[in-house]
Amino acid sequence: MKAFSWITTAKTGKIIKLALFSDVHFDSPDCDRETLKKHLDFCLKDGRYILINGDFFDMIILGDRKRATAHHITNTDNQLNVKLNEAFEFLKPYQKNILFIGRGNHEESIMKYNGLDVLEMITTMLNMGQEHKILYGNYANFLRFTFKEPSNRRETHYDIYAHHGCGGSAPATKGMLDFGALAKGINADLLWLGHKHNALVDYSAPVMHIDKNGDVVLKNRQCIETPSYQKGRTIDYNANFAERFYNHTAMSGFGEVNLRCIATKDKGYQIIPDIKITTIPQMVIGKAQTATLNQRTR
Repeated sequence: MKAFSWITTAKTGKIIKLALFSDVHFDSPDCDRETLKKHLDFCLKDGRYILINGDFFDMIILGDRKRATAHHITNTDNQLNVKLNEAFEFLKPYQKNILFIGRGNHEESIMKYNGLDVLEMITTMLNMGQEHKILYGNYANFLRFTFKEPSNRRETHYDIYAHHGCGGSAPATKGMLDFGALAKGINADLLWLGHKHNALVDYSAPVMHIDKNGDVVLKNRQCIETPSYQKGRTIDYNANFAERFYNHTAMSGFGEVNLRCIATKDKGYQIIPDIKITTIPQMVIGKAQTATLNQRTR
């Protein structure tokens, strides 16, 4: 696990805009790159900081007997180099907006079995010669955003616990059991999971504590699960894992988090979060086969 903190000046009405991405699977032939680019362009135009919670890469290589044929799209022996270079060129226009890239099970698998940390490589490539530095995370990470007065007298912060996620696709529970497990041991304002390719926001995990004034406070706490950018739904697609289990994962999209700073009665500050998920409304996945129905006469 790693922990990161970003600090900005406290001012009533000031907003930090965040975009939460996960499970892009950029180098997969099923990646919806067109929608991904539209969403990243929106973040750029909107002044929204980008965070990626694992599995930006697919990184299926020839040694993977189960998936290699469908995912080996480079037609070269140096496919890892090709995939890294493609990702670098794609992400380069957004470098100044990307705050953080965390690891998912796909990046972890490449590192464990092939000795290559693709996240360290892509962040090094993107940061080279740049004043702004993208931070390179782990599988689980604390992400703190702090509003602080220049005098250092008053501040308030918002904590996100970003864990890539684990286990199967959870077609029935949509991953809600994972949030229940995290909520028991993690004190954060927002619990963020990816991995299962579902899209949901839950507001039913408040936490109780005693604040600095001795008041017993019940504080709201939210959970968000961000979807993927994998299509994998085309008609006649012969390897649609989700479809075999009566399930379709969420459409391509990302989480939007706006953190608004306001002054409180005791002359402190408070952060008001606004959280939602943006997904595409529909996509064409194929064309139905048609045949003529001949009417039979008696």
